[in-house]
Formats: sequence, C-alpha cells, structure tokens
Amino acid sequence: METFFLPRSEVENRGPILLIINGTITGVATLIVGLRVVSRVFIVKMLGVDDWIMVAATIFAILNVVIAGLGVKYGTGRHKWDLTKADVVPTAKVRYVTHIIYTLISGLIKVSICLLYLRVFPNIRIICLATIAFVTAMSVAIILATIFQCSPVDAVYDEQKYKHYTCFASIPFWYATAALSLVTDIWILLLPLKTVLGLHLRTRKRFVIAGLLSLGSFACIASIVRMVYIVKLYQSSDPSWDTFGISVWSGIEIAVAIIAASIPATKPIMNKLFPKLVSSSTGESLSASHRVYPSGSRSQSTPRRYRRDSIPLSLFTRREGSDTGDDESTKAITHTNGP
Repeated sequence: METFFLPRSEVENRGPILLIINGTITGVATLIVGLRVVSRVFIVKMLGVDDWIMVAATIFAILNVVIAGLGVKYGTGRHKWDLTKADVVPTAKVRYVTHIIYTLISGLIKVSICLLYLRVFPNIRIICLATIAFVTAMSVAIILATIFQCSPVDAVYDEQKYKHYTCFASIPFWYATAALSLVTDIWILLLPLKTVLGLHLRTRKRFVIAGLLSLGSFACIASIVRMVYIVKLYQSSDPSWDTFGISVWSGIEIAVAIIAASIPATKPIMNKLFPKLVSSSTGESLSASHRVYPSGSRSQSTPRRYRRDSIPLSLFTRREGSDTGDDESTKAITHTNGP
C-alpha cells in the first residue's frame, strides 16, 4: 500500500529510533526495579507500599513503550503527508492514550517517592502527606480532563467523524499541566534536601548522595526539555513527525525517575553480589542501627527487621564519631516508623 506521495520504504521514519531509545532506557529502569523487588522480598523481607506503587509505575512504563510501538506502526515518526488515510486516526488515538498513561506513570512515581520519604525522613511526614494528596488530586484531575477534553469524547482523535463537536482549549491546558508537573518534580526532589545536607557524612557517601540527586535533577531537566517539545508539538502542522521529541523525552524522564527512586533500595542485593565494594557501608549501617537503640531498648524486640530495613538507608549514616550531632542525624534518618 502506498502513502499519499511515496512508497512506505522511501519515506523518512524516526519511529524505530524512538523505540530503541525508549525501549533501552525503560529496560534499564525495569532491571533496577527488579533488583529493588528482589532486595526487598528476599533480603529485607518486607515489601512496602512504595515498592508496590513503583512496580505498578514500571509496568505502565513498559505498556507505554508497547503503545509507542503501535504508534510507530501507524505513523508516529513519519511526516503526515507520508501517512495513509487509514493511519491518521490510529496515530492520533495513540497520542491520546499516551498522554493519559504518562500522567498516570508520573503520578505513581511521585507518590512512591513520597511514601519512601515517609519511611526514611519522619521529620517531614506532614509535608509528605500533603504532597501525596496534592499529586494524587492533580493526576486524577489531569487524566479526567484529558479523557473528556472533547464532546463527543472520540472527537479528540477523529474529528472528521462529526460535523459538530466541542473541545476545550487544549494548548494552554497542556502547557499548564506540563509546568505543574515540573514544579512538583522539583519540589519532591528538594523535600529531603535540608535533612540530608545537615548530616555528617564521609566523602564517599557524599558522592553517592550527589549522584542520586543528580539523577533526580536529570529527570527534572528531561521534564523541561519535554515542555519545549510540547510547545513545538502543539504549534506543529506535522504532529506525527513532531511527536518524536515529546515521546523520547517523556520516556527518558519516566525511566530516569524510576531509576533514581529505586537505586537506594537495591543496596541489600548489591551487598550480596559485591560484598567487597559495599561491605564497609553495611558495617556502618549495622553499627549505627545498634547505636540508635542500645541494649535493653526497642532493638531487642525487632533487631533483624530494623537492621534489614535500614540497609538501603545506610547511605545516610556513619560509624565513626560519637558526638551528639552524629547520633541525632542517625536517629532522624534510620528511624523506620513509617506511614
């Protein structure tokens, strides 16, 4: 079957590149989450709500890549004049669905990170709960607005089907939602910063934390780049071609956020796989957790569970130094009375 002007084999097509990029980065994110689950189930022996939510986000991220594959099949990455008439509606429908799934994934990741904060940083509990409530309400509102942006609903991707239909102004809506998503990304990244900066850490651990924060920052940068491509897409006269940029950077943003949020929870299995590399950190974690609850206190009733759950959090503790400031920092970070 030919396109309007050229055989399919001769048209420009950025679709395969899109799938390679998103498939690769999502595959890496899936691997990290898999290590996180193995660590939590078989070593820590406690799978938290934040873990379940991150697993759900990863499943939807994989689904998003599959749907992107359908988009490529129907024309994503090709110029609109190179599409067949039969491809136009399916391509628009895929864009519609991916908007919804992106919002869902983004919301799940944000909530998962905040739930992790609740367990690790009890001093910011109230603000974390407020952030979870806001992110949940925001995500639900955006998803519902996306679904029902037109009346009839399917006019958003098949406007030729109707002589009369109404839609709200989608361009300001997408600009506003992208900006709001970016602001919440930055807000969540900065939430524990004051606590972390107040800790007394070894140089090596400072580099580890700096690396994790850099990953989170890169996810925010990807969100900014995505905003640029949103502007380009909604000003475009060739949406099937210009969807490429927003699709790639949405995939990168999601995958990097999943990776950054999951790496700390993989420390238990890293201890097993690379004991020499992280043995000193493990020792510090056990020593610090023992110091928080001395003999005869709470640690006697639940020592193994407490210490195991503290393994991924040992990034924030130190062994040497017995001054009050160090103990206060350790207590603030390793206390595990979660939500």
